[in-house]
Amino acid sequence: MHFTFIANACGIFTGSEGTKVLCDPWLIDGVFEGSWCHYPPLSISPQDLENVDAIYISHIHPDHFDQRSLKFFDVTIPILILKRKRNFLLERLNSLGYLNIFEFEDGTTESFREFRITMFAPFTKHNFHDAEFGNIIDSAMVIECGGLTAFNANDNTPTPEACNHLRNRFGTIDLAMLNYNAAGPYPSCFSNLTDLEKESEHHRILNRNFDYMCKLLAVLSPRAVLPFAGAYVIGGPQAYKNNYLGTTNWDVCAAEVLARRPEERVCLLREGDTLDILSLTNDKPYEPIDLDSQAKYIDLVLKELRYEWEFDDAPLIAELLVDLEIASSRMLSRGKKFGISVQTKVVLNFDGKNNVAITPQFEISSNYRLDSEHILICSLNPKLLRRILDRKANWNNAEIGCHIDFFRSPNEYEPDLHTLLQFLHL
Repeated sequence: MHFTFIANACGIFTGSEGTKVLCDPWLIDGVFEGSWCHYPPLSISPQDLENVDAIYISHIHPDHFDQRSLKFFDVTIPILILKRKRNFLLERLNSLGYLNIFEFEDGTTESFREFRITMFAPFTKHNFHDAEFGNIIDSAMVIECGGLTAFNANDNTPTPEACNHLRNRFGTIDLAMLNYNAAGPYPSCFSNLTDLEKESEHHRILNRNFDYMCKLLAVLSPRAVLPFAGAYVIGGPQAYKNNYLGTTNWDVCAAEVLARRPEERVCLLREGDTLDILSLTNDKPYEPIDLDSQAKYIDLVLKELRYEWEFDDAPLIAELLVDLEIASSRMLSRGKKFGISVQTKVVLNFDGKNNVAITPQFEISSNYRLDSEHILICSLNPKLLRRILDRKANWNNAEIGCHIDFFRSPNEYEPDLHTLLQFLHL
């Protein structure tokens, strides 16, 4: 069995008989409402991958399920996904006309040609924070062929207990593909932090993730680990936020893991590199990422990008306020159905004049006391807010894409609060 890396969480497993399963094809820059881009830039196009036999899609986030990339594949191609009670990914695939969708029960092993595939629902609600609701969309995959086993965790980072279960069930994991990044708006989008505090938080988060990865490796004991998923840079007007993302590249991850666990075998791949999972050898020498070239590429190319929503007509603020009150009421009702209840005051600022509180109840005011309240102020362009309310964009995607700026007091992360905001739409 071989694995050919493309980018981020995208790659191809090839079996000994030639069967190819493509994972999470994001191949075109501009996901998460236009801002996420690849670095190094991709030379492989969707058309180059049309000869695969199936596509595994781990979850609905657009760096894993990019509809623009997927449209190049025939609607009859087998698509492998995790079965869920409410399956947003399945609903979207059905709406796009895909006809050959295989749903895998959580933890159940099924055969696909020469492969044996087992999918897993989220191993935990959140790896680092308490959450009542937490993660409901991710999946992970164990894929076996010819006596070899690979674990593609992508964004579904396991717990130590889950790693112990995987080791007991599958024996030796030959290749563990583990996420090392914290994709999202923190700390780059948080104005309650100074630049020095953002830099400090950037390093704190990454060190936390590297330590956790090593904790998992100590339990899982794979023959090799591949730093995987969550690799991107920001393009367009938000490109200046790249310096303070909670992310880094896989070269840095490899160095940090080896500093903590020198005995580990860390594999590094660039676009098009193929790893023989039996011998754990690459088909060509690895080329490290040049950070100076990355900075120049962002400055000269990516920061010139523009987001689709920027070209919309400016919405009428009066209509926006009416629809926002309706949407916030529906959001709170949806949250109650899932058991989400928050006391933090969430305030939207979208025109520089009106401050609109949408939790714990809807109200418009020009003044909120930051020193006396649990408060989250969210600043975004009214054009983007209009799209979010109309379901042409998604709050979670806009947040992860760094299109929303935040002020948080106190500076404490509430996962369920940000989950609730995903329901802000008409």
